[in-house]
Amino acid sequence: MGIIGVVGRVLLGLFFLLPGLMKAMDPAQGLELMVARDVPFHVPLFWASVVIEVVFGAMLVFGLQAVIAALVLAGLTLAINIGVHNFWAVPEDLMRAELQLFVKNTAVMGGLLVAAAWAYSKR
Repeated sequence: MGIIGVVGRVLLGLFFLLPGLMKAMDPAQGLELMVARDVPFHVPLFWASVVIEVVFGAMLVFGLQAVIAALVLAGLTLAINIGVHNFWAVPEDLMRAELQLFVKNTAVMGGLLVAAAWAYSKR
């Protein structure tokens, strides 16, 4: 993988690794958001997402099983989009912000799928 691909992979990994670490250090805001969105089993799902972000984010940063890491993070991003950034089900005053987060996450998911495809093609 060329330097551009490595930089892209590292940036995508850091996008998950750093927020995952921050959520682990201060879980209150993330848990409150999940409660506000009526996410069932919010406590175990919150901690599972933190572990996935940290572990698979680090794997992507270091290029360890990059295909698996990127696909798992893409799946997590899809789940977060549906369960937390569900702009279609929030009050009107929150819709624009949630739509923007939904679209941003969808673009990140696209980047993760490209990273997975690129890493797979280099096997």
